[in-house]
Amino acid sequence: MPSTLKTLLLDGDAVARKLTRIALQIREDNFDETRILLAGVKNRGLELAQRLQAELAVIAPELEVVVDYIRMNKDNPVHDAITTGMDPMLWKDEVVVVVDDVAHSGKTLLWALKPFMQTVPRKLQCAVLVDRSHKHYPVHADFVGLSLATMIQEQVQVVIAPNGGPITVYLR
Repeated sequence: MPSTLKTLLLDGDAVARKLTRIALQIREDNFDETRILLAGVKNRGLELAQRLQAELAVIAPELEVVVDYIRMNKDNPVHDAITTGMDPMLWKDEVVVVVDDVAHSGKTLLWALKPFMQTVPRKLQCAVLVDRSHKHYPVHADFVGLSLATMIQEQVQVVIAPNGGPITVYLR
């Protein structure tokens, strides 16, 4: 029987620092760009993308940061459509950063890249708050808040408070 006990991994302040660091890394890795797209996997990835956009507005006000969403069935991405809010063809030869909360096996990130693979972006990167390192697919995150070695039966839970409240991360 799985444990229902939760261990706090990151409190709101720690997550805020991680997001600031990820935003700085995104800017540093894309220092010569004037525009980038942050495409967040609904729902938590989209919220993180919006918070990264706010961070980037502070540290790089000259950079145009556009946020879009990726809607997909994480459990069955093969048979259900993967959609974005904007036409992915608008991002041909642009920098796209796919954002999600937790990378576990790499499956979600792999399928989240699909809409952009047909447009030939100049650069396609991934950012995650937590990387669990249980890779089954050849996808890695370029920007990671916390790398965490976990047992396969453990779960990482990202909790986002409504209305821009704090984000916390738990292990159970």
